[in-house]
Amino acid sequence: MQIKSTWRWLLIFCLLGAAARAHDAFLSNTDVWLHPDRMELKCSLASFTALLLDNPHPTNALPVLDEDNFSDFVPMLKRAGEKMFEITAAGTVLAASAVDVRLSSEGDAVDFTIIYPCPPAGPLRITAAYVKRLPDEGFATALEVFDEAQHQIAFDANLCMDNLSLDLKAPPPATVPPPKPDAPATPPAVAPSPATNTPPPASAK
Repeated sequence: MQIKSTWRWLLIFCLLGAAARAHDAFLSNTDVWLHPDRMELKCSLASFTALLLDNPHPTNALPVLDEDNFSDFVPMLKRAGEKMFEITAAGTVLAASAVDVRLSSEGDAVDFTIIYPCPPAGPLRITAAYVKRLPDEGFATALEVFDEAQHQIAFDANLCMDNLSLDLKAPPPATVPPPKPDAPATPPAVAPSPATNTPPPASAK
């Protein structure tokens, strides 16, 4: 259809501009860290791609994110971050409990940090749901999963429309040691009273 062709050329034109700002607009990088008390997902998206999460079919040129205007987009980016990935552990969907977004140090990407509950040991599926919401089939992410000892336990170089999910077995989470009780307060030492050289009272005459 002519509309689809026109949209594709608009997308290519915008992506060429994004590519000129160095970060790959089509391919993102995602790292997942399994901690004893949480699962932490970090995904870096080109700024242009991050804006497409909220508006996948823009009719006008999208703004260029920078330090001056980034705070205006933080609420939208956090909402989008909650649904970027679908996490299923032993058949149960894990919802994001916190999302942090920051402009990358180079200024050409948005760095998402998404926190999930710690998955139990067993089947774990990580789905790059955001890829299917983007307007072109060329978007993808490279996904790595690390255990608490920072060993890579799963990897997929290209989660895309034809391959959205990575399946693995989550290891048993380590036991989180209980916090140490506060030590009882030590009463302050009482300094001895200084000796006084008070003369004896005069005897009555």
